[in-house]
Amino acid sequence: MQELGLTGMEVRTVDDVNVMDLSKHTLHEIRKRADDRGIAITCVSSPIGKQPVSISSSLVVEQVEKASEIAHMLGTEYIRIFSFFNEQHVTIDEAIGLSAEKLSLMADRAKKADTVLVMEGGHNTVGQTGKISRQLFEAVNSVHLRCAFDGAAFIGAGEKPFTDCLPLLMPYIEYMHIKDAKFNSPRRVLPGKGDVELERILDAVRNKDLVLSLEPHLAYAGPNRGFSGEELFKQAHKALMDILGRLNIPFV
Repeated sequence: MQELGLTGMEVRTVDDVNVMDLSKHTLHEIRKRADDRGIAITCVSSPIGKQPVSISSSLVVEQVEKASEIAHMLGTEYIRIFSFFNEQHVTIDEAIGLSAEKLSLMADRAKKADTVLVMEGGHNTVGQTGKISRQLFEAVNSVHLRCAFDGAAFIGAGEKPFTDCLPLLMPYIEYMHIKDAKFNSPRRVLPGKGDVELERILDAVRNKDLVLSLEPHLAYAGPNRGFSGEELFKQAHKALMDILGRLNIPFV
């Protein structure tokens, strides 16, 4: 990260241990090492919401409370979440209602904890389309639930991120994951080389004060985690810097 001049990072897993399961000692060590290198923690990248939509509301609210404690230890306000997996016996309208109900309670907990939940669209989650994600944000109506826009996730649902999703979600976007993908393919490609229309998206959000989180998932992109490795990450970083340079978008 220092070699590439990066000044922020998410915390997702450390030595194959999810951020939600890290000890306080490890969290403090992560914060110290990051501070020593001038790197800010931008987000607690939790898996909250990658759970059945019928899950207990009290359980996910407790998870938000725990994630908020972790966020404060790491010095960030953002917590990445999802909108729950639908289940075979639940209609989509019922799933939207159940998801919105839980997300409202979670946002209320985040408000009390002075944190912000950033919801990412994900394949097979309730909010996997731009239209339904917009419904969820409108239903919750809280500044403590914002959008982590991930164009590649919408590709997985067969949507055009720039055309179908960005206009609907623009008012809610505070965070953005940078990766690219092609329709009808599980593989990820270098930023700008897929169907996400990343350059058009970044041009459209140039006046927003956003966190851009590069997670290219070039070596592996699975349902629960992705991986690139150092060399492929460097290639993805160069591709993103080339796009920002062409668009003359400033960043720190």
